Amino acid sequence: MQSIKVTDAVLTAGNVLSFSRILILPFIIWEHQQAGGQPTTLLAILVGYIILSDFLDGWLSRMLNQVSETGKWLDPLADKLCAVVLFVYVWWIGLIPTWFMGLIILRDVAILVGSLIVRQKRGKLAMSVMTGKIAVNFLALYWIFIVFLPTYTTTILILKYSSVVMLLLSGMVYAIRGYKILNKGIEFN
Repeated sequence: MQSIKVTDAVLTAGNVLSFSRILILPFIIWEHQQAGGQPTTLLAILVGYIILSDFLDGWLSRMLNQVSETGKWLDPLADKLCAVVLFVYVWWIGLIPTWFMGLIILRDVAILVGSLIVRQKRGKLAMSVMTGKIAVNFLALYWIFIVFLPTYTTTILILKYSSVVMLLLSGMVYAIRGYKILNKGIEFN
């Protein structure tokens, strides 16, 4: 496996894409509200941009050899902000249960605290893990179905509980990895 060189660069293609995801969030909520809670073409384009930019930021960073310390926290921060803001919004308008919203927040706060501890003890942040990325994809699918395809109730139920499983699994993977980094001294990028 090829080692990834991590730079101190801030203004990279991947980081610009990650930051742009955060800037688009208010427009998604505004468009959904303006349309009376109905999906629109513009809403689909905005959500599509968030999904595409999430894929492209990491891919471009690796392809252009621009993986950066900033990107290691900005990309997951953008992911978490997108997830939390969009899920708080659908919770606020009554499309998801409170316990589900609580699980998202609890997991993300735990990962944030763990990341800060690793940074304090080891001087840098660990890159996100694959189970975390899979959890984000399940969350995205769940959100898309409840907003764009609300009549697909069976699919929505499957996606909701698949998201729960992935949130819990990825939370455990992050916890185990954090423990190994802090107590066993494993190497990480």
